[in-house]
Amino acid sequence: MIIIGCLIILKSICPFQAYWKTLNQVLQTLNQKLAAITQGEESFVKVNASSVSSISDKLVGFKTKPPPIQKDILSICNDPYTLAQQLTHVELEHLSHIGPEEFVQAFVQKDPLDSTQPCFSEQKKKTTNLEAYVKWFNRLCYLVATEICMPAKKKQRAQVIEFFIDVARECFNIGNFNSLMAIISGMNMSPVSRLKKTWGKAKTAKFFILEHQMDPTGNFYNYRTALRGAVHRSQTANSIREKVQTSTS
Repeated sequence: MIIIGCLIILKSICPFQAYWKTLNQVLQTLNQKLAAITQGEESFVKVNASSVSSISDKLVGFKTKPPPIQKDILSICNDPYTLAQQLTHVELEHLSHIGPEEFVQAFVQKDPLDSTQPCFSEQKKKTTNLEAYVKWFNRLCYLVATEICMPAKKKQRAQVIEFFIDVARECFNIGNFNSLMAIISGMNMSPVSRLKKTWGKAKTAKFFILEHQMDPTGNFYNYRTALRGAVHRSQTANSIREKVQTSTS
């Protein structure tokens, strides 16, 4: 604006017509440039304002948007036999990578009299598959406990308990004793076992029978008896469903 004012003053005091024409051209050019600059600045401000508004809207949306609904196990698979079969596939996949040498290395200690060392302290890199199998067992335990505790109503929790009892029974029927043990362990966890009213609404007769099969007393006598029976059923089975298709731990 200062430049334009100076040019106007020069125009008023300059008597020559040629200079006036040149000054008019310069003024027009300056006006166009200034208009373009002003328009660009306004556009830039609008873009920034819209960007800030958009970001603010997104932030507000993130804050007010409800968390995604987590699906429960019954909405994903409500067939106990199907879930037992899928657990069996996972068990076999883990078991297929474990060699007998890993069991030997896992329990070998530098000093047999030193019981303070963990069983995986020696040759840790050579027992990776066995450790992965143990982690899978623990993961299944926590999955069972989480799925039972997740519903807000006692009736729904009781339904989940009954479902996992049926899954455990199917695991027993097809010889998947590792998943069976993991399910029972998950249902015996403190957050689940303390739900007395929930257990009172569930049909638990089959659960106590399965729990009896995994009783550790007598060096797992009931379990070893069930294992021999499963092997016998596999040898005399007439259908694929009756055969032992899974790992035994």
